[in-house]
Amino acid sequence: MRNFMPTYMASWILFALFLILLCMRSADSTANGQLAALNPFTCSSNSSNDPQTCRSLLYQSNDLQKEQIAVYYSVNASDILNITNGNKQDYLVPVPCSCKNVNGTIAYFYDTVYTVKEYDTFVNVSADYYSGQVWRVGGEEGSFIPGTKVPIHLLCGCVRYSAMIIVTYTVQQLDTLSEIADKLHSAVDLIQILNINLAHNSTYIEADWVLFVPLLY
Repeated sequence: MRNFMPTYMASWILFALFLILLCMRSADSTANGQLAALNPFTCSSNSSNDPQTCRSLLYQSNDLQKEQIAVYYSVNASDILNITNGNKQDYLVPVPCSCKNVNGTIAYFYDTVYTVKEYDTFVNVSADYYSGQVWRVGGEEGSFIPGTKVPIHLLCGCVRYSAMIIVTYTVQQLDTLSEIADKLHSAVDLIQILNINLAHNSTYIEADWVLFVPLLY
């Protein structure tokens, strides 16, 4: 009995979280039938279920050093967390995530600024420096002039219970949902609920998809 109770309670806690997240994301799942690499974590400033700000984590997998990441993300290098990915060193970047309107899309974002280098394009900047997690709003290519500063809108997520932190994670080659869940101390069921691009085939993922992964500790 001593061993049964913690397992029993943990199962009920997980089930309760499942229902909470299902209510928050079910409307989006039915509204979008398209499979897309990026689906923002939508929010509403009028809903009590949607916090206006929270602490989120962005998964960085570009083989950059902490000092470089700190510049690109406008954070302190000392706040960036190490995470081991096989033989590779990746990072979790803590950021303040906010519900805001970005060119008509109301969702959770973290904003930073990037200084354009020669030959930069939106696609290469998002992929090479931000793990493909930048939301495209249109017209970026025309503003990518060397030496200019351009806004970068990074996807993030919040849930009502602040104890749960959402990681923005870019699927890597050979990833499976169970491996992602194990790596980030999450659960496959919860990942499936939070991501509308898993609504039609909850076991199928592609490299470069951006997923929201809830941490369970």
